[in-house]
Amino acid sequence: MGERWVFSADSHVIEPSDLWQKAIGKKWGDKVPHLVNQHKGVKSKFFFTGHEYVRIDEIVEGDPDLQAKLVASGTNPSVRVQCMDEDGVWGEIVNATWTLYSLRIPNDDLVRAVCRTFNDWLADYCKVAPKRLYGTAMVHMEDVNWACKELERAAKLGLKSVLINCDTRPKWKPYQDKSYDKFWARAQELNMPITLHIITGNVIDLFTLHGERRINIPRYTLELFHEASWTLGNEFIFGGILDRFPKLKIIMSEYEVSWLPHWLFRMRQLQKNFMPAMHMAPIKRPIDEYMTQVHHGLIDDPLLDEALKHVDHKTVMWGSDFPHARCTYPNTHKVIDKLYGHLDKKTRDDITIYNCARFYGFDLPASLKQQAAE
Repeated sequence: MGERWVFSADSHVIEPSDLWQKAIGKKWGDKVPHLVNQHKGVKSKFFFTGHEYVRIDEIVEGDPDLQAKLVASGTNPSVRVQCMDEDGVWGEIVNATWTLYSLRIPNDDLVRAVCRTFNDWLADYCKVAPKRLYGTAMVHMEDVNWACKELERAAKLGLKSVLINCDTRPKWKPYQDKSYDKFWARAQELNMPITLHIITGNVIDLFTLHGERRINIPRYTLELFHEASWTLGNEFIFGGILDRFPKLKIIMSEYEVSWLPHWLFRMRQLQKNFMPAMHMAPIKRPIDEYMTQVHHGLIDDPLLDEALKHVDHKTVMWGSDFPHARCTYPNTHKVIDKLYGHLDKKTRDDITIYNCARFYGFDLPASLKQQAAE
């Protein structure tokens, strides 16, 4: 690929399908995430997430050889690094795949066991290329004391950020409740950004809908891509979390950026008009100032230009979504050039290289160090 590099702020592993059977299957049996050969009379490969079923052939599509390579890279870090070199990607933030779905398991004890198993496995995966692969821990938030301990354990394992349920469950206290403050405080102290990612909240993912329930694919998909924005606005901003923890970092991962202009319009309207009319306590800063603590994941959103009228471009970080079906591999630089080549070089380089490197503390390769110094 030569010396043209980018950083991906949103990539993934694909956990081995038998990971949890081997680690915790003796205790939990068939309740753990695993592969099955049929669901509701349909014979096909399904992945049981511990709660729902994902039909494999609906999320794996395209050229079979390419898909085989992507799947291999998801479980084999050496194959992954080869793909990164081929595609000109120097460093990646590595998020889960199946464990994202598993945050929806109703049994809280099982979710915690699934998360802990994943965090151990991911830490080992990233050790193959520790300066290029930065892992994101998974932490279930039902028990705040456990969440704090797992956060600290993940940091000791070398994981660089933490992905939590993107919304609290109906029976939980909301995130703005001060019982969670010990977790936000520890994340701030450890400099572990809080990642909110699709699939991990209360909204059903389209790939888990089967039979008659598929009529709701449009409804749930639209809700899915807005769920974390509700959490960000109601809990972290108006709920006072970012006021109490002004150095806490939030990442809106895989939500793209085209939602931001309308969302910010409504947030400003809430602050100026609706909250006073409802006699709600005011927040401490203008809405736009809170956005310095919030970073946004971008893959191939064509409406970036409009979003950049409302947020600092240094809070936007490109990601490849590797190795999922819609990822930019093996044409990452072509995709970036097509969608964002019209941006001035500094803005484009910040979004695709330096914002991610600075945010997570990556070491730059020599060519990028020289480029940054020029």
